[in-house]
Amino acid sequence: MNGKENPIELLVICAVVLVLSLLGILGGFSKGLFGNMDGILILGICLMMALIAAILLLVLAKEQGWLGKKSNGAHSPAK
Repeated sequence: MNGKENPIELLVICAVVLVLSLLGILGGFSKGLFGNMDGILILGICLMMALIAAILLLVLAKEQGWLGKKSNGAHSPAK
């Protein structure tokens, strides 16, 4: 990211991808698709998309200071 992005837009995009991926997994389980090779591939793709979106959300939250402590650089070096 180059710093020009709006963090709220990135948050919404990642959240939508995450929700759609989880809906794909739930839809596959409800239709019983995961008993054959096509269903396993759909499951893998949905899990991969959900994992990537979740990682991006965590990185975004960490960069914006929404998650964890902010370091303000006021630490004095140990002597």
